[in-house]
Formats: sequence, structure tokens, C-alpha cells
Amino acid sequence: MGHIPTIVVTCLAVTLSGLYFVLPDAVHFTMMVFISAAWFLVAICWLAQKSADYMHRYEGHEDVHEKKS
Repeated sequence: MGHIPTIVVTCLAVTLSGLYFVLPDAVHFTMMVFISAAWFLVAICWLAQKSADYMHRYEGHEDVHEKKS
């Protein structure tokens, strides 16, 4: 759950990557900066989501490790 930021930033990066081939040559350098930043944000969002998934993977299993008396 919670992959919405990753999906949104990925859509932005894909759109910017597609626009690179449509826009004139005068803006290619600027687009490369924006595209690089967008794909970097995709990687950061993905890693943050994997970290959150890892930290909360046993959240619903507290009662399994309780001792029975």
C-alpha cells in the first residue's frame, strides 16, 4: 500500500522522457536536467516505499509470538 507517490512521479518521469523527443533541440539540456531529477525522485520514492514495507511487514503479527499460559 502507499505506492501513489511512486506512481505519480514515475508518470511525470515517463512524460518528461517522451517530451524530450518532441521538443526542439534548444531545450534538450534543460529537459535532461528535469528528466534526471524526475528519475532520481522515482528511485527515492521506490526505496522509501520498500523501507516502509520492510519496517511494517510484521505489524499485524504481534499475537503470534505471545506465550500461551
